[in-house]
Amino acid sequence: MHPEFTDSGALIFSLFYCAFMLALSVILLKFPPKKINSLYGYRTPRSMKNQDTWDTSNTYWTKLFVKLNLVSFIVPVITYFVYPSLNVLVTIIASTLLLLAIIPFTEMHLKKRFDNNGNRV
Repeated sequence: MHPEFTDSGALIFSLFYCAFMLALSVILLKFPPKKINSLYGYRTPRSMKNQDTWDTSNTYWTKLFVKLNLVSFIVPVITYFVYPSLNVLVTIIASTLLLLAIIPFTEMHLKKRFDNNGNRV
């Protein structure tokens, strides 16, 4: 870490990162992808079966993404008191893990509602 990047500077940067991720999740919630595409949205083979699976997965995913991003603000605050010199690293790793954790939950959500061909059960 750069010598001028103080522990409080790391906390501010980490909180800014959490705010950026929250803003991104809110944008995706307010402006979800309308049609199946390969650029943005929740893109897995199951979610891209048809428009119904696409809409369902993107609605579920973005709501969970917003909630987890709100929770992620706790990470830099706790890290600041426990191990302040690693605040940025811990925040980014924790945020990435939270983002990846959404995938199995969304897939389970889809599996409960659709068969393997994308038809509602």
